[in-house]
Amino acid sequence: MSDRITVPEADDRPCESGGRTYRWWAALRRTPVSIWNDDVTDWAAALTYYAVLALFPVLLVLLSVLGLTMPTAKPEVIDRLTKMVPPESRGLLRDVLLQLAGQSTAAWLLLFFGAAGALWSGSSYLSVFRRALHAMHHVSAHRPVWRTAPRIIITVLVLLASLLVTTFALLVSGGLARSVGRALDMGTVPQAAWDALRWPALAVVAVALVLVLYRSGPAPSRPLRRMAPGGGLAIVLVLSASFGFTVYASHANTYHRLYGSLAGVVIFLVWLWLANLALLAGAQFNVELAKRAHGDHPPCSVHPCESSGCAAGRTNRSVR
Repeated sequence: MSDRITVPEADDRPCESGGRTYRWWAALRRTPVSIWNDDVTDWAAALTYYAVLALFPVLLVLLSVLGLTMPTAKPEVIDRLTKMVPPESRGLLRDVLLQLAGQSTAAWLLLFFGAAGALWSGSSYLSVFRRALHAMHHVSAHRPVWRTAPRIIITVLVLLASLLVTTFALLVSGGLARSVGRALDMGTVPQAAWDALRWPALAVVAVALVLVLYRSGPAPSRPLRRMAPGGGLAIVLVLSASFGFTVYASHANTYHRLYGSLAGVVIFLVWLWLANLALLAGAQFNVELAKRAHGDHPPCSVHPCESSGCAAGRTNRSVR
């Protein structure tokens, strides 16, 4: 007995079903089914493992760079980072970050080891992400190592550089906006404008980072117009899943009853798994859109008819 799920195609569909709105809705409808059939939840679990391995070396690099350039900004960065995870896991993450930030080892040495660990674990994460994208497209991911390794390493370096630049931009921009307001005698107007634009700017950066991840997929899926819909959907899903899971974990004692003192760790892992699943769901949505565009799913299920289209087909069936 197969464990695959199928969604029957509707027999009566409007002639405008070939339009973009219908294709997007049909792809969105097919995405959960394809997630199940392609074992995407298993890929998300594998990504969660490598995300944990990559996360703390990346944070070590970030804190080491801050220690060399802006040591007074460490508490602010730690506070912002801890607010990104569910409340039950904030104490755990804060303790780890404070321990990393308080190490007495030379900052350059910490930066070296952190960068090496981030590069290795980040490459492992991206390698699994790449194989997951190829599996979604039902394309072999086996390529010579001299072709895939440089691309993966360069992508990891781009992601790390983007995260560092974004963090420093957020730290510097607030003070810069206040300085501009004082210099131009504009009061708090520049600061208020930046506060309003900060979240849209972060959303754009987040989508760009997701698209960099999606670039590791098969070559036909790499054009921007094919990656962008899933990238936008992935960000929406990550935010929605994070909010929903945070509310659930805050009001339900399920994890505390089952795992006791380990509840914070388990909640953090589940949160990471949901985030990775959301990223893969966006990629799966792109796959379904590509199938529709290539005609793998016909826009109308009708009997053969003349060029008058689907409506004519339905008329012919009703006459019979």
